[in-house]
Amino acid sequence: MVARNRTQRAVVGREAEDLAARSLVRSGWVILSRNLRLGRLEVDLLTRDPRGSLVAIEVRRRGSVGAASPSELLGARKMGALRRQRAHLPEGCRIDLLLIIGRPGKERLRLIRGVA
Repeated sequence: MVARNRTQRAVVGREAEDLAARSLVRSGWVILSRNLRLGRLEVDLLTRDPRGSLVAIEVRRRGSVGAASPSELLGARKMGALRRQRAHLPEGCRIDLLLIIGRPGKERLRLIRGVA
């Protein structure tokens, strides 16, 4: 049962990253890498925004978020991992959170800049 849940989470995560990448490209972003490994850490999307800035993006899918802050949405462990990623990213690289909110087919995307 656990393996199935992991598999389901992996599929949902991959679909969320696909949706995020398509949306960003339509908005003028360039996807440089997906699932980039930095030691034991992983960047979901490494991108260039329309202004040319390098941005690492963490993608999260949620049914709803209410008034939760980025740190509440990600949790202390993931926030720590994002901060550790900074040491492996080029100077000036920003880390953003892209939230996919809602049910499949009715999603809204929300980009939160500079979360870590």
